[in-house]
Amino acid sequence: MLLLTMTVLFLTTQDLLCLKLREIKVPAVVIRGEPVWLNCTYDLGNETLYSIKWHKNNVEFYRYLPEDRPPGQKYELAGIHLDLSKTDRGNIFMPYTDVDSEGIYRCEVSTEAPNFQTVKAEREMRIYVNPSSKPVILGTKSYYAPGDIVNVTCVSAPSRPAAILKWWINGEEARTKRMPSIESPDGLFISKLRLKFEARPSHFWDGKMKLQCEAIISQAHTLRSEEIIITSNGATTATGAYDQQKDGPTIDGGKHVYSVGDLVDINCTAAKSQPPAELHWYINDKEVRPEYLVPRKPIVYQNGEESPVLGLRFIVKQRHFQKQEMRLRCTATLSEVKRMTSEPLEAILSEQQKSDLHVDLNISSVSNRSTWTPLVLHPLCSLFIFLVSRNFF
Repeated sequence: MLLLTMTVLFLTTQDLLCLKLREIKVPAVVIRGEPVWLNCTYDLGNETLYSIKWHKNNVEFYRYLPEDRPPGQKYELAGIHLDLSKTDRGNIFMPYTDVDSEGIYRCEVSTEAPNFQTVKAEREMRIYVNPSSKPVILGTKSYYAPGDIVNVTCVSAPSRPAAILKWWINGEEARTKRMPSIESPDGLFISKLRLKFEARPSHFWDGKMKLQCEAIISQAHTLRSEEIIITSNGATTATGAYDQQKDGPTIDGGKHVYSVGDLVDINCTAAKSQPPAELHWYINDKEVRPEYLVPRKPIVYQNGEESPVLGLRFIVKQRHFQKQEMRLRCTATLSEVKRMTSEPLEAILSEQQKSDLHVDLNISSVSNRSTWTPLVLHPLCSLFIFLVSRNFF
């Protein structure tokens, strides 16, 4: 008991003397054009600050040195738009963002001599762009006859990430061949998906056939748990709580002491969400082997949200230690799926003497005109085409 008390006092004293990086805040998801704050909070202890540096994808774009005049300096980098009038020490402000702002941001804090300590942490920021206009359905014809080939293509409006497209025939997903997305010069993506099939009587239900093109954009981002550091000399567990993101997953079930040959049996629990997050375990920044994972029963809430739980279970081996320490971390990936549905669009088809089917894309009347107008739908919306067959006596 006395030994435990002395150890706690030693760690507390070290906390007072050493440089600590308490928190780094970088928004995980940003809509293009939005302003962002990047915050780096630290505790110098008894040390003297030498510098604070910010990097994006390992390239420095901001540096704060108290001895310089002015102390804060920025460096030109694509996607970085700093307002130095609102930037102070580790907290920097960007009044707007673009697609080049996406990347991994790292904050580094260093102290003066004689210790020259440095602490750092990083976060990923992803830039999303919602479609700004309606996608277009291409390839429609004015006339269809039984046995004709229906060959239409759904084209999404530019977005980031690329929209996922699906075709449905009478409520059942159609088998289609994926087409690669096209990246535009401004970093946005255009998706295309073709639907090609022969019109058959079985496609008509009560004289109608419904075609649906669905566009989906999934905005995914990853939240990280705190990092557990286990040392091989004495095997004392330490946590880097400063490195845990808000609403990030939590780790529980661990012991204070581990040695080679011991069993690690801990759980990672994500914050509640719908759809539920996807959990991953990492040892020394490498994703663990599948045999280390133990699926657990999720926590289900009354409103339908879930908190998934994923266990990590393995025997500690010497190879798990790098530079006399083993680092354990859990991540939770959240996907926000955006969907919208337009008002149903009905196209009336009348059967001609030769069983030709005439599509009036103006909807208001049935005519024999051969001209047509492309059908459009809102991004993330659905297009309904009703093919109606009528018999005349």
